Amino acid sequence: MLRRSHHLLSSFSHHLPVMFYQYRRYPDGRVCFPYASDAVSTFFGVKAEQLREDARFLASIIHPDDLPKMIVAIRKSYTDLSVWHQEYRIISADKPDRWVMGNATPELLPDGSILWHGFLTDNTERKLTEQRLQAAERQRRLVMKASNQGLYDINLQTGEGSFSPEYLQMLGYDPDDFATPQLFWDYFWGTGVHPDDVKSLKKAYKAHAQGMGKGDYHAEFRQKNKAGAWRWIMSLGSIVEWDSSGLPLRMVGTHIDITERKQIEDMLHQNQELLKSSKDRYKVLAKELEILITNVPVGIMFVSDGVIVRANKALAELCRFHDVQAMIGQQTAFLYQNQADYEAFSKQVIPGLLADELVELEWPLRRHNGEAFIGRIAGRALPSGGYVKGAVWMIQDITEQKTMLDALRNSEQRLQRLMNSSLIGIIQGNEAGQILDVNDVFTQFSGYNRDYLLTHSKVWETLLSQQDIKICQQAYQDLIRTGTTVPFEIMLQQGDNNGVPILVGLSHLENSEREWVAFAMDISDRLRMNRLKTEFISVVSHELRTPLTSIRGSLSLLESGVSGILPPQAEHLIRIAHNNSKRLITLVNDILDMDKLASGKMIFKSEALDLVSLVQNAIESNMSYAASLKVSLKLESCPPHAWILADTDRLMQVMANLMSNAAKFSREGDAVSLHIMNAGPRYRVEVSDRGSGIAPEFQEHLFEPFTQADGTNTRQKGGTGLGLSITKAMLEKMHGQIGFHSTPDVGTTFWFEFDVYR
Repeated sequence: MLRRSHHLLSSFSHHLPVMFYQYRRYPDGRVCFPYASDAVSTFFGVKAEQLREDARFLASIIHPDDLPKMIVAIRKSYTDLSVWHQEYRIISADKPDRWVMGNATPELLPDGSILWHGFLTDNTERKLTEQRLQAAERQRRLVMKASNQGLYDINLQTGEGSFSPEYLQMLGYDPDDFATPQLFWDYFWGTGVHPDDVKSLKKAYKAHAQGMGKGDYHAEFRQKNKAGAWRWIMSLGSIVEWDSSGLPLRMVGTHIDITERKQIEDMLHQNQELLKSSKDRYKVLAKELEILITNVPVGIMFVSDGVIVRANKALAELCRFHDVQAMIGQQTAFLYQNQADYEAFSKQVIPGLLADELVELEWPLRRHNGEAFIGRIAGRALPSGGYVKGAVWMIQDITEQKTMLDALRNSEQRLQRLMNSSLIGIIQGNEAGQILDVNDVFTQFSGYNRDYLLTHSKVWETLLSQQDIKICQQAYQDLIRTGTTVPFEIMLQQGDNNGVPILVGLSHLENSEREWVAFAMDISDRLRMNRLKTEFISVVSHELRTPLTSIRGSLSLLESGVSGILPPQAEHLIRIAHNNSKRLITLVNDILDMDKLASGKMIFKSEALDLVSLVQNAIESNMSYAASLKVSLKLESCPPHAWILADTDRLMQVMANLMSNAAKFSREGDAVSLHIMNAGPRYRVEVSDRGSGIAPEFQEHLFEPFTQADGTNTRQKGGTGLGLSITKAMLEKMHGQIGFHSTPDVGTTFWFEFDVYR
């Protein structure tokens, strides 16, 4: 349909002196022609491409006398969204001025700019014709007013005659150019009259003479003036004397220069031919327009005195008629809720129709079967010659659009409520650093109201220190350069040296690279918890680990019998105390490891190592622990070598955690199986046991700190609940991955992977 419409406009522009266009004015004052038909070069002397970005050039080719009126008319159309109608002149350095007539309908676009849809027609010939007709009419009135202008008096028997000086002047001669009247008449019949007109001139005289003066003599002919140019002369006269035998004796009359009238007649004849040709072209275009109206997906109807006289298929379908003919002759009242609704609609649209303006509005309508819908209506009055109170209307069902718009509006309101009810402050701004919007949470963080934050020119200097401003600027530069930025911490000032520590996340606003949105979270509680944790870690490190180490050593000596053989009951208590001291030291070490990982203080080396050798060493190192549980460790399969990049000591700690877990949850006499395999671009290590497996409801929490499948106060297998969490964190720090799969009553396999190094 768009291609069809474009073809129709191109046809209009190609066959008629008409230019179709779209003219756009942006809120910042820029103007351009997004679309102009091929006739733009004829009208303005430029191609359409030259005006698509900037159309200010046109102001230089509009006649200075017409430009102020045009500016006023465009401003009125821009302000009132009214139809623009203007007649003006286009000037050119090497061509005469051209008169054009412009008509355009404005449309307000979502970005605030105005788009006019219109056309220009060339009225130059009509204007020139009007001017020439006016000049000729003035001349004719002057000639008729002067009773002696171009008068002649001829003796038809002798050929002698007289003429007025004005007749000579009309031909550019002076009275002295002809010594006697006879010389003038010799000139007149010899070379003065155009040879092609002599016959018709004599024929007119003969007809007048044969009529015995019962009518005026009238003839039109061409006569050569002094400059050699042919002038059209109209001769009006009458035979005023006859002899006794009925022969004409004397004739008087006047000669009038009708050259301009003849030229105008020729021009009018040409215009009539052009008009006839244009009518033929209009018939073709009207047929094409009829096809367009019939097939356009918008309902169209022509109304005369409240009755539909013409409609298209789209409107019939919209109003639920079985065909177009069923609509013809229908009163339009069926479209409205009731008579009062019809009168309210009429009251709103009639002023615009009477002013010959485009009327646009949305109105609740009804279909022929009574169904209600929301219609977008556009209409304009029709010429009174063919219609009575006539108008053409376009109707479009926008019920679904309105529903979607209402849903979107409700969604936006819910989103606004959600923004203001969340615990996160939200700020929206632009590339100039101006704050465009904030939610209520951020105003609470800052201690300033919304108007202050949006309008104060130095709001950032009020809210942030110079150091934090630099941090924000650097984050914004990273966002522009990479499209993302890591969250950062700053202190939001609240005046009087009070501040709120916040964590800020920054990103581009969706579909806009010039606007950004920031999310701010109050981290005062988190920082307070970090301080408490730091103090706790310090206590654990200095106040627990050193005494526990000494206690463990002493209990180990007592258990080994260094102080002599203990009674069985005392030996049992010493063994329990020794085991508990080892568990406490393990817990303290795990807590310190977790703290180092969280704070980034744990150092990881990246070195080439052979997984095969490392796993074999790990089995050897943990063999005694497995043996104490009556479980064996066995490397079932492996390649000759498996080189990766990792930290040897940390990876040994990972292997110890995984193998000790597998051994603890294996039955006595079972073996923990280990496999090393090449999985494409990665090496995988698997540690499998044949224990009871991991319950499905616990699996998603397995890598969380202080988590154990056996969560009772008397855990059967021991452990701190930190081992797997530490293991996962260490592997990820070394760019590895960890996972598992478990089947109840069958066993569990933990695996980790690293990229192949060589």
